[in-house]
Amino acid sequence: MALSETRIRAEAAFLARRLLSEKLVAAAAPAELRRALEAVLLFDRDRERQLDEEVKAILQKNAPALRGQNVDYGEIVRKAKRMLAEKKKIPL
Repeated sequence: MALSETRIRAEAAFLARRLLSEKLVAAAAPAELRRALEAVLLFDRDRERQLDEEVKAILQKNAPALRGQNVDYGEIVRKAKRMLAEKKKIPL
């Protein structure tokens, strides 16, 4: 599930506070750490959205073959996404 930018900013702020408070990361400016975490989370979200679009395109291309069979569409989407993510080395 893709997060909104507001939620990503909140998650990045929470992670930054937690990492700094537990002294797992040293940063000169907490805002820099938050921005770095935000950038990583946004990149990951966008990559997952792109993966979803590719899966949708593949399934639309193969819709005629799937229509005649008694298959669970949700399961097909999950399998296709998992296979494409594995092929592209994207952790889910």
